[in-house]
Amino acid sequence: MTEVTLIGEHLAKEGLEFVFGGCLSKCKSCEIKNSCCGLEKDRWYKIIGIRDKKHKCKIHHGSVQVVEVEKIPIKTAVSGRTVIEGSVVTFEKKDCKDLECDHYILCHPSGIGNKQKYNVKDVGKKIKCEKGYSLKEVELI
Repeated sequence: MTEVTLIGEHLAKEGLEFVFGGCLSKCKSCEIKNSCCGLEKDRWYKIIGIRDKKHKCKIHHGSVQVVEVEKIPIKTAVSGRTVIEGSVVTFEKKDCKDLECDHYILCHPSGIGNKQKYNVKDVGKKIKCEKGYSLKEVELI
């Protein structure tokens, strides 16, 4: 699903991937904040189109550019034997601090919120977890 937002003109490049960190306090008084702040916080996006329109901005030096973005599927590991493609899951961070684990990055991806709901785009293989969690590799959107 394509969404429209604004990004600093120096960042407005097709193919750029970014995590939307939310709106800054300086943005609260801006007339066009709804255009910038409409994305989902802590979520990965990819710029798929650039429009000609620009606006002045208090935060970005120069201006912001209107861009088309789409959510990027996030590869992670989720618990559950019944995870199927098309289902909705609530992502829960694993109680695991073993940075040496081969699956640590997969279980603790950036750009995903704890206790947030996501659609399962794809289900991959089972993951052997040393902590005993029943995990599957998935792509969430």
